[in-house]
Amino acid sequence: MAPTPSPPGAPLMPGAAMSVPPASVPLGFLAAGGVGLIGAGLAVGLAADTLVRTPTIPGALSAVHVTMLAFLSTAVLGAAHQFTPVVGRRPLRSVLAARVTLVGMVLTSWLIPTGFAHGPESLVATGGVVGSLTVLLAAWNLSSPLAAGGGGVPLAGLRLSIAYLVVTVGFGVVYAFNRQQFWFPLLPHRVLAHAHLGLLGWLGLTYVAVAEKLWPMFLLAHRPKARAGAWAVGLVAGGVAALALGLLFAVQLLAWSGAVVVASGLACHLGSLVGVVRVRRRRLELLHGFLFTSAGFLVAAGGLALGSELTDDTALRYRLVSAEVAALAAWLGLAVIGHAHKIVPFISYTALRARGVTTGPSGRPLLFADLYHLPTAKLTLGVAVSGFASAVGGLAAASPSAVAVGGALLTLAGVLVTYNLASGPRRVVAAQPPTG
Repeated sequence: MAPTPSPPGAPLMPGAAMSVPPASVPLGFLAAGGVGLIGAGLAVGLAADTLVRTPTIPGALSAVHVTMLAFLSTAVLGAAHQFTPVVGRRPLRSVLAARVTLVGMVLTSWLIPTGFAHGPESLVATGGVVGSLTVLLAAWNLSSPLAAGGGGVPLAGLRLSIAYLVVTVGFGVVYAFNRQQFWFPLLPHRVLAHAHLGLLGWLGLTYVAVAEKLWPMFLLAHRPKARAGAWAVGLVAGGVAALALGLLFAVQLLAWSGAVVVASGLACHLGSLVGVVRVRRRRLELLHGFLFTSAGFLVAAGGLALGSELTDDTALRYRLVSAEVAALAAWLGLAVIGHAHKIVPFISYTALRARGVTTGPSGRPLLFADLYHLPTAKLTLGVAVSGFASAVGGLAAASPSAVAVGGALLTLAGVLVTYNLASGPRRVVAAQPPTG
């Protein structure tokens, strides 16, 4: 069946190409990511005191891993399964493998945090093994579109980010077994190496690369040159390697050099956003509220990282580093939630049109705007920004109550976005006139 055309004036979107997997694949990942956001908020709220006072003990690690695995990694991996075939113009090697990857990711996302929080220890190691197999399966499945020619900066960035994903998970498995075997001591700088590999090398680089396709597409922006995006991908990819190695082996000069290169790449990423906005041919909308506040947290993360290096107060340094990691999670989290409000309706639209659904609840032709409730989406933006700001500020100021409030707000944001995007297509289907 040929893909259903988009409404007049709409950009070519993920979900409209013959190479993409069935809608249930990306939507399954994104739904699991929504549940992960709810769980992340609950975990952060419950672990607020330990996150502030001792962020490396099991309770705090559990909350961090729910956020990184169940929310961010699950959602981003789902987006990769949808977006990579579009950019590479080749399908996944196996739709079944994609579904198995989703199951493996969900198991990993909850086994590891549960093992950290409640035990037994074997759950952490089991989750690490399942996660390793899951990521290797995902890398194999994505390898066909990733190996395609062309694709430009987004495809090149995705190749590198998937490689970083494999490295990050391999590092995590060593941690998982090290808890019992003590292959090397888990010093704070090594934990930070692992965190920055995941946040910047895997998640951050994926977003930086994918944004170079999505931003111009959503705003119908035709830039004569897109050098800032190419520099962003190259600098982030190269800088993360130096930063992680410098942190891992406690080589301060190497870590500093890597941090400067990464910061330069992220500055190019923000410059690319400014460039796209300047030449846009469509008005700004809800998505850009998420993007601009997301960018603000990225700038804040840079300031917190710099502050942590300039202070001689050890306790303050740990607080600022924790807040920096949370600000990076906020940067990515807001971007994920914002883009979900665009991508999920586009995927749902194509699936509904393929089923013969052509009208919205008003009786007029089906539009993307019919597939979610705009006031609820705006409320989600306010709640999510407030939640992340409270959590980041609470960590920086050593305020467990602020962190707990942030966790509660993030839970609410997860409920809002998951319900809103899941219920929209149901409302459309329910409003269809009876056939006879």
